[in-house]
Amino acid sequence: MVVTPTPDFAWPGAASAAPLDAASANALAHGLQVLADPTRLRILSLVAANPDRPTTVTELVAALGCAQSTASHHLRILVDGGYLSYERSGTWGLYRLEAPRLLETSASIRPR
Repeated sequence: MVVTPTPDFAWPGAASAAPLDAASANALAHGLQVLADPTRLRILSLVAANPDRPTTVTELVAALGCAQSTASHHLRILVDGGYLSYERSGTWGLYRLEAPRLLETSASIRPR
């Protein structure tokens, strides 16, 4: 059996870029911790599926099949992390995707 060495990994077409500094790495790690939960990823997906209108907690609870307190906990983390925006309309809490924050997180880890 012939074993060939694994080539060094390189992003296709990646230009040489400076690595993250400590502050940027810490900020990115925090953002990824916010995203590193299956329920929060599902929430982002559900909110993103309705770009023309905000999503309510009631809709998310029904789609996720979880308690309202559980959904609210995850929503608060996503809002605090900058991935969702929150506005109040009467008795309704409305959530929208903050696409720039997702793009910023993505740009921090993709090749430059």
